[in-house]
Amino acid sequence: MKGLKDIFIFLLLGIILVFVDNASQEEQNKIFVDDQLLTQLNQSFKFQFDREPTDEELTNLLISWYEDEVLYQEALSRGFDSDDEIVRRRLIQKYKDFIKTQAFNYVPTNEELRNFYDKNTVKYVEPFSISFSHNFFKTKNTNQTDIFFSGSSFSYVDQIKVDSTFGEGFFQKILENNGKRINSIYGWHEIKNLQIYPEKLISYEKVKDQVLNDFMLRRNTELYENDILKIRNKYELIFQD
Repeated sequence: MKGLKDIFIFLLLGIILVFVDNASQEEQNKIFVDDQLLTQLNQSFKFQFDREPTDEELTNLLISWYEDEVLYQEALSRGFDSDDEIVRRRLIQKYKDFIKTQAFNYVPTNEELRNFYDKNTVKYVEPFSISFSHNFFKTKNTNQTDIFFSGSSFSYVDQIKVDSTFGEGFFQKILENNGKRINSIYGWHEIKNLQIYPEKLISYEKVKDQVLNDFMLRRNTELYENDILKIRNKYELIFQD
């Protein structure tokens, strides 16, 4: 990047002679260029064109950036950003994003995660579910089986899954099945190989990754809300007549 710096500095001197009316002015506005900016321009070109820019192309990028930056700084100095809703919304969003990223680097201890798991076990419960197979008949009294569109076997399915597949109330019909055919919104079914699995708490070891995600989400949300509250407390809302 040192070579790029040399190119830019040489170019910058020429541009300054064109854009600055009074070189003898004591207080000059300063526009700084560093390796991060040069890398950003280089990567932006590479992302768009899938190749490295030539020296000429990079020089043009630097010229374009400098001209834009001059206009941007001049617009700020003249207060063009004031009372601009687009600028206002963009700055608000950028600051919200800044606040949210402050907690991302935190690494919780195993004890913190275990305590979070113990206090939120309702999140880590396997629901009451069943496994079964069935023969499907389009009419009640026929012995001719048909192919059911969702298959003939279901494993570890809960009430929501069963009722969404067969129609509301079918899960309860399976549990109350007395060996007779039961009806769904599609036809009739003979239930076989029914297995019932009561609600069960999943062990911490099996859901540790999910616990970590839930912990970080909760923590980041709380930190964000606390930061917003602190910022609010710095300002006073005054209604003017």
